[in-house]
Amino acid sequence: MYAFGGFVYSLSSCPSAETMASDFSTMKSVGSRIVVTFDPCEDGSEDTYDNVFAAAGAAGIYVIPIAWTLVDSGTFTSESVPRLEAVTDAVIKNPSNVIAVAYGDEPLLDDDAGSASNLATYVTQMKSEFVNAGLDMPVSISEMAGGWQNSANGDISSMVAAIDFFMVNDMPYFFPDATTGGSSGSWNDFVSDLEYIASIANGKHIMVTQTGWPSNEDEFAPNSNSIDASVSSEAAFWQLLDSHCSDFFKPNDIAWMWRSWDDHITGWGVLDSNGNPKFTVQASTSC
Repeated sequence: MYAFGGFVYSLSSCPSAETMASDFSTMKSVGSRIVVTFDPCEDGSEDTYDNVFAAAGAAGIYVIPIAWTLVDSGTFTSESVPRLEAVTDAVIKNPSNVIAVAYGDEPLLDDDAGSASNLATYVTQMKSEFVNAGLDMPVSISEMAGGWQNSANGDISSMVAAIDFFMVNDMPYFFPDATTGGSSGSWNDFVSDLEYIASIANGKHIMVTQTGWPSNEDEFAPNSNSIDASVSSEAAFWQLLDSHCSDFFKPNDIAWMWRSWDDHITGWGVLDSNGNPKFTVQASTSC
């Protein structure tokens, strides 16, 4: 798969199966082939993912569930591991529309498991459970280039070996030289992160499963004083990605997914707070 792949979809509001099926169908109508879930619903129970997978089946779309690893008030063992187990059990029960599973969000950047090698142990364990259930289910982590470069994680070779492919969060908006979404600098920054990932990937497949540009600075402050966070800049970044279908995404067999379907993270969705498209939401899925 290459070119436009789909959207990230938050579960934080605990949407019903009917709401998700409707949203997933709308995503599919604009070319989405994959939904990447984000955030847990409450404690991230198995029932939530049962509903996600049922909704994906009803809409005829694939899903990559993110098993939430971010620790709020407990420990990785007490808080994150039960979520990992819930996702594992739900996938084993209904794998039909699940094309991969990810740990996230950004567990290396946030040092969720204490070290890369410790995180790799959990990834390997999940993969073993899938194999024991008769499933060939790829497992990855949703991560930024900076997470792989985080020295606090120590040697990352065990993680590179453990994952089946790379899911990259690639956000030129956060670069110190960022200006507008449609600038050549934004494209150069986007590519530079992928070049780093390719340098450590040992030939494993790469997908950009989170990218985007916000229409305001309300949620995440930029690292550039020259930034333009606006609807026009968000639309320009979308169009920038789409314009490189034939010269980059196709020859490198890389798909890209937009950071958010709606504005649950203020400014980052293709839909505004009223559920209306901010710009023309259509992109090439082949070229």
